[in-house]
Amino acid sequence: MTSVIDSQRRRLLRHGFIFLFIGAWLGIATAILPHPHAWRAAHLTAFLTCFVLVAIGLVWRELRLTDRQRSIGLMTGFTSAYLGLTANIWSAIVDLPGPASQPGVPMPMPQGAVFFTILAVVVPTTLIAFGLVMYGMRGEME
Repeated sequence: MTSVIDSQRRRLLRHGFIFLFIGAWLGIATAILPHPHAWRAAHLTAFLTCFVLVAIGLVWRELRLTDRQRSIGLMTGFTSAYLGLTANIWSAIVDLPGPASQPGVPMPMPQGAVFFTILAVVVPTTLIAFGLVMYGMRGEME
């Protein structure tokens, strides 16, 4: 049991550092590619995702979850992380206007449909993953 938990913990930490590496490259994209505001958003989001994955990896042993809950937490966490990265890169490539980046500018529908489809998966998987981590932090360790 402990070796499975340690393996999952290492996967979380490894993927966190993968996001750190990707975030650094997205910082270079900010400097050299068109639409720097969109690439900057992807860059910062990759760094924030890195910190979230590493933080969850650091508390992974402390969570009071069943094997099934841990499996679901990992699956939804990685799904939301990588699809969120995909949505950010897609937005930067097509210069998709957003409510914060370009307020009042309507989103073009073919590109917007792709973005909202990805977002329809990212939001629930993020909430499930974070919810399981919070649930696992309940009470004292036995």
